[in-house]
Amino acid sequence: MKAEDKLEIQELTARYANAMDDTDLDTWMSTWDSNGIWKGGLGEFQGSDKLRELFAALGDRIKNRRHVMTNFVIQGDAREAQQRCYMLVYDRVNEPRLIASGVYTDRLIKSDGRWKFLERRVVLDPSFKP
Repeated sequence: MKAEDKLEIQELTARYANAMDDTDLDTWMSTWDSNGIWKGGLGEFQGSDKLRELFAALGDRIKNRRHVMTNFVIQGDAREAQQRCYMLVYDRVNEPRLIASGVYTDRLIKSDGRWKFLERRVVLDPSFKP
C-alpha cells in the first residue's frame, strides 16, 4: 500500500470526526460507501438510509464534543484497506476533559479514486459510562 493511500485514509477519518463535531451530515455521509455499515453500542446500521438514522440517533452524544482519531495502523492494497485507530472524545464547551475513548476497526474500499468506509466498528473502553 502506498503512503499516499494511507494519508488519504487518515484524512478521510479526520473528515468523519470533524463532520461529527460540526453536526455536518452531508460531509459525514460522503465518507461512506453506499453499502457502508456502522457497528457499535447503538447497534448496527447498514446503507445510506440507516447511516442517516444513526447520525440523527447520535444527537446529543456528539453535540459539543471534539472527536480525535489517532494511532492509525493501516494495511491493504490499492483497492481495499483495513484500519485500526483510537478515538478520544473531549467536552469542548463545559471543561476540557476526556469523556470517552475507544477503538475503531475499519474496512475501506477505493471507489472512483476515493477511499470510503465500507465498515466501521467502534468499541468503547470500559471506563466509558453513558
